[in-house]
This record gives sequence, structure tokens and C-alpha cells, in this order.
Amino acid sequence: MRAARTTQEQEKVRKEHHELMKERAKEKGISLPDEPPARGGGMGTGGGMMGPGGGGMGPGGGRGR
Repeated sequence: MRAARTTQEQEKVRKEHHELMKERAKEKGISLPDEPPARGGGMGTGGGMMGPGGGGMGPGGGRGR
């Protein structure tokens, strides 16, 4: 996807990937929609890899304290 330089190339990659996913899902007895989800759909509205609230290193004293 990163190698696709134009929106049209990105759409082509998305659709090709979705077709491969549909074939794999069919082999497992699972059905997927004919069209891939809308762009930017992702896995939901979660807070990202760090979970709710963001994260970071916490309220520690820092270096040298």
C-alpha cells in the first residue's frame, strides 16, 4: 500500500487484497462483503496500541530525580 503513489493505485491494491481475503475466507467457510470497507475504517474506534488514555512512561520522576 505504501508503494502505491496515487489514489487509483491504492484503490487497486485494496481491491486486490480484499479479493485474496475473500478467497481465504471462503476456504474457511466464512463470508466477507463483496466490497472492502470504506477507506480509513480500520479496526474500530479504540485508543490505539496503548489502549484507552494514551499512555507513555507514566508519572515517574524522570532522569536524575
